[in-house]
Amino acid sequence: MWAVVLAALLLAQGPAAPAAPPPPPDPLAAEFEPRIDTNPAHYPSSVWVTGSMAKVRRTDPPGPVHWAFLSAARNEVESFQVHVHAPTSLADVTVEPSDLVDARTGARIHAATHVSVSRELYQRVPPGQRSDANGLAGDIPDALVPARDRYWGEVRNAFPAEVRAAENLSAWIDVHVPLGIPSGWYVGDVAVRSGDRLLATIPVRLKVWNVDLPSTASLHSHFAMSWNGACVQEFGSYERCGAATPSGKPDAGVEQFHVLYSTFGLDRRVSIANVVYGPHRGNDWSRFDALYGPLLEGGAETRFPGARLTRITYAGGGDDTQVMSRWVNHFRKRGWLDRLVFYRCDEPGNGTCTFADARAEGDRVHSVSPDFRTLLTTDIEHLTTHGLLDSVDVAVPVLDRMQPHGKESRRPLYDAFLSRSPRKQLFWYQSCDQHESCANGRMGPAQATWPSYMVDASPMRNRVFQWMAFLERVQGELYYAVDYCFNRECGPAGSASRDPFRSVYAFGGHGDGTLLYPGNTRTIGGKHHVPLSSIRLELIREGMEDYELLHLLEAQGEGDFARAKAASFIRRADEFASDPARLLTVREALGDRLHARSLRR
Repeated sequence: MWAVVLAALLLAQGPAAPAAPPPPPDPLAAEFEPRIDTNPAHYPSSVWVTGSMAKVRRTDPPGPVHWAFLSAARNEVESFQVHVHAPTSLADVTVEPSDLVDARTGARIHAATHVSVSRELYQRVPPGQRSDANGLAGDIPDALVPARDRYWGEVRNAFPAEVRAAENLSAWIDVHVPLGIPSGWYVGDVAVRSGDRLLATIPVRLKVWNVDLPSTASLHSHFAMSWNGACVQEFGSYERCGAATPSGKPDAGVEQFHVLYSTFGLDRRVSIANVVYGPHRGNDWSRFDALYGPLLEGGAETRFPGARLTRITYAGGGDDTQVMSRWVNHFRKRGWLDRLVFYRCDEPGNGTCTFADARAEGDRVHSVSPDFRTLLTTDIEHLTTHGLLDSVDVAVPVLDRMQPHGKESRRPLYDAFLSRSPRKQLFWYQSCDQHESCANGRMGPAQATWPSYMVDASPMRNRVFQWMAFLERVQGELYYAVDYCFNRECGPAGSASRDPFRSVYAFGGHGDGTLLYPGNTRTIGGKHHVPLSSIRLELIREGMEDYELLHLLEAQGEGDFARAKAASFIRRADEFASDPARLLTVREALGDRLHARSLRR
């Protein structure tokens, strides 16, 4: 009887639903993780590896690690370093990476197009002239000379190189994970040779998360360069800059250098905002659009496909509202107006302009269009006291005015300002206040360790500022110059030079205002000038990519998790962990979290 009833019930329910297919295996599961030989005894002690968070000086002893373990999202660049110590002199040293291959899928990251190698050059920092009490001393690595540049494809003189006895050669290696490849474990190696003799084979393992980073930075930036420093470094004078172009016109040469350097900035996820070097006042925008349109619309040949400037400075010249109106109308028509900013008055009250000047300037700009943003480097107290809350759209306080040493953050004071209009934004910037040589002893020896872009600052200090921007809900960063020492004498009194390779010492800091180097053909070979990166600028790029991981988590409803992780090693802007492992451990947790979330969607 019961069997009949059960059969009737089963017939009434119809056929059983098919079982759900099992989820696909996680390509990063431990079962797929390739095993790499990590026995130091199997490697020569004279060749070793560090991540990007190290500055190995010219005579430092060899380290204990002989393999590179990396993790990255797609469209991210992850960096590491290979170092060679020479007990006796070595000739013709080369460092050559292989492709990286996922044995499970056969997917490949091609070394020829996505892995770049540069030789590190040194800046001398005397013990008595450190940028602050926490700075390093000695020969500090900074400038990066590429083996082959990515703009002209020319072989430069980075390798082969000689290593003198008891000294080191260091190579900086960037791996760009292309969009579209599957997540998984990728394996390759780096061959280090002296002539025909193989010194070492370094294994490289890369974990690729199932995560895509955007090409255009989510954290906006407004970096600046001098009007002619790059071409003067190459040709010696403005008049000779025309040699860079077929027309032979100096202005055309300067324009070409500006576009090249701005493209280079996008390859480091920062915007060189004053890319338009000279005033544009006319009605014919054809040349302007051809030069700068690709940078604004994602058409430039950048490492990150479709990368765009997040800021561009108005360069109409003077205060003619008719010229401003033409700019506004053209930028609105092209869809660029949200990135155009008027920035002329700087740090009012310090001699360049007054607060009254700033207010008149802002009101004049807004009379042309309320959508034309104005930027002012000052803080909320001065904006309020001087009646600038409506005249200024982008408030830019210096870091130690946002977070005074030893006191609570003033970030909440900006909430009311930001709520006044959707146009309002909050940027911030570092100044020489962040190294005590400039601060006239206000901070005292070792009392405060700020983020710093100085050569002798630790990699942690070079990289942490973008993490702080996320914690403080700051939307962008300003930096006054990337090439200050290109056309000025820099260095200690009595030995100043216009050669940045000799010194980038200015305003009491090694590298204040000089974040890159001029790739002069007489210095690095080849036929064309290229910008040269620095370890500091690459660490800024790493920080920008860290910010993207934090930002992606927040966009997916995991902002509390991201903030808690960042706050685990950052207490305040002048108090954060010095051990880079703390940052790297958190970064790994962020990427793993995003990867796991992607598999559940």
